[in-house]
Order: sequence, then structure tokens, then C-alpha cells
Amino acid sequence: MRLVVDANILVAALLKDSTTRELLLEDDLELFAPEGLLTELNNLLKNPKVRKRLPLSDTALSELSEAIFSRITFFPEASFLSFIKDSLELVSHIEDAPYISLALALKIPLWSNDSALKEQTKVKVITTPEIIKLLSPP
Repeated sequence: MRLVVDANILVAALLKDSTTRELLLEDDLELFAPEGLLTELNNLLKNPKVRKRLPLSDTALSELSEAIFSRITFFPEASFLSFIKDSLELVSHIEDAPYISLALALKIPLWSNDSALKEQTKVKVITTPEIIKLLSPP
């Protein structure tokens, strides 16, 4: 299954050893993200409040981040720039526009647990529980 993954999914995986973390490392998922996700995540991880919540040492965090990032194909903004204007009209938070734009450009769903993103109808948004259901044998 091909999906654009948003930053909140990665943060959830870093904060807790969970199904989200397992899914990010799942071979059945082909993951894509805007390059800006790396900056967004690095800035977030520098926040002392967020850093305090992370149960991982710096070394473990680095290893886990590397394992997750190696599974994601990152796209420069130039590759989905033509979709940004439309995306800005679809989102309530400007930082969500690159994820919607990339999903539109690639014509694939977005993996996000942000309920506000489900309100737009141009891009299919799939939550973690929905992915679990889709990947589970019948």
C-alpha cells in the first residue's frame, strides 16, 4: 500500500513503542513524505517539552529515526509545488498543505490521524486503525 505519511504519525512512533512504529517499519507499506517533514520533525525534537516525553536515549532515538526515515521516500517541494495553492484551500493548518499536495501529486492516500484532514474530500485520509484493518487478514 502506497501512502504519504504526515509528521504526527512519526512523532507518535517516536513517543511510544506502538503499532504505529511497527507499521512504519512494515514492508507492505511504501511511504512518501515531503522533505519538509525532516525539518518539522527536527524542530519538534529540539523542543524541551517534547524531548522530555521521549522514552529513548539520544542514541536509540537516532537509530530509530534512521530506520524509519530509510523506509520513506522524500520529495522536494518543487515536485508538488503545482498543488500547493489548491491544498491551502483544503486545510485548516498551513503546515498540512505539503502533505495534501504530495498526496495529490502522487494520487495516493495520506496516512494521518488528524481528524481535520478527513473533512476535505480531495485526498483520501487513512488513520492508523484503518491501516491495521486493511493489512489484517480477513
